[in-house]
Amino acid sequence: MVTNDPPPEPFSGQLDRLGVEILLTPFAHRPPEGYARVWGASLYHLDAMRALRGRAGVQVFTEPDVLCVRPLDRLIARVGDAVGAQRERLEDCAKPGTRKLDEYWELCTPMHIELGEPTADHEYFNASVYVIPERWAPVLGERIDKAWQLSMARHEQGERGFFTDEHFMNYALRGTPVREMSSDVRVIPTAPYRRYLTDRDIILGLTLWNLPHEKDLGFQRMYRDAVDPRSWFWTSSPQEFRRRAGAMLSVTRRTPQRALLNACGDVVEKLTTERMQGRLRPVYTRMVQLTASLRPR
Repeated sequence: MVTNDPPPEPFSGQLDRLGVEILLTPFAHRPPEGYARVWGASLYHLDAMRALRGRAGVQVFTEPDVLCVRPLDRLIARVGDAVGAQRERLEDCAKPGTRKLDEYWELCTPMHIELGEPTADHEYFNASVYVIPERWAPVLGERIDKAWQLSMARHEQGERGFFTDEHFMNYALRGTPVREMSSDVRVIPTAPYRRYLTDRDIILGLTLWNLPHEKDLGFQRMYRDAVDPRSWFWTSSPQEFRRRAGAMLSVTRRTPQRALLNACGDVVEKLTTERMQGRLRPVYTRMVQLTASLRPR
């Protein structure tokens, strides 16, 4: 676990008992005040990559909302000598009615040209999982540094720069061979909108489940089991693990708690504006806190 601050108790002791290595490294890519409205903390991923540079072998980076449900050997073998990245369609991941896709291209098109790329056309990769062989770490680091300098210069001139780790990485990956990983890694939406991946066989065949909507619900319910070395999380068979994790995280079937939240979300989405939804966010957060305490059997 790469972090800029030591975890407090009881988390520190729990991680130590599980054999988790804690690597402290500063948040050097912290965006300046007023740089971006959202996702500023995602840039810490760039510091985590720098901190792990020089370690032999292959680094597999995941965000906190990713669950590993199979050994990583198959994924690493498929990636080979390239850099592994997760391709997702922005139009699938983005919330209906938002301009995330348009905003991405409006920002990245001029930036890639200014950074010396012959064209602005490039593949969009999700930033949740990367598999990086050591040989490509310096190349990625150099391109990230170049993009960071340009982003800071644009900010000083009152213009926008890259503000998420995927912005920086999608540029950096243009300098390396890339192996797409959708056969092993997928976003699995569990929110009321865009539940586009529901095929049980596909889901159970993946190596990593990316569950962005379960940060404050499913993963909270799972935490007590995850930090207990005697629980099913660590002792069950691979098949039983995927079955129980899938049920707890609303992956293979929706829990009553998730069904309730989604039903409320459907009504709010249809009857309110995006501005009003922002005002209702504290109410939704409180509902999540209450339902997260209800553990499925």
